[in-house]
Amino acid sequence: MTDFQYYFHQLPCFNCKKTTVSTDLGWLTASMKEDVQAQMTAIIAQGNVEPEFSVNVSCTKDEARDYLLLNFYGYSEEDLANQVKAEDAQEVADEIAELLAEGGDVAVFEHEIELQSCTDCNIG
Repeated sequence: MTDFQYYFHQLPCFNCKKTTVSTDLGWLTASMKEDVQAQMTAIIAQGNVEPEFSVNVSCTKDEARDYLLLNFYGYSEEDLANQVKAEDAQEVADEIAELLAEGGDVAVFEHEIELQSCTDCNIG
């Protein structure tokens, strides 16, 4: 398994946009996290941030399997070793093959980030 970790990052509250809140980034490798943070910083710097926005995550063929199973199929790290359902494994393999059909060796996925509201905004 590639070295994935579940990451959080301090991002602005989607209501007041002043207070930062711990926000789920999902399962990423360290280099994916750096890339996601750079994209998020650029989006937030532009202002006009929606409560949900997307960034791009680039994966090698090997990383793509684990990325999809962890983030979209809800598998845990432990499950990846030997408890992946055959139909899920086949769907993931088909999607990766489709993305890499043009001869590339990097798959790019749209990765959604959902901003949270701070405790001050939750009151009332």
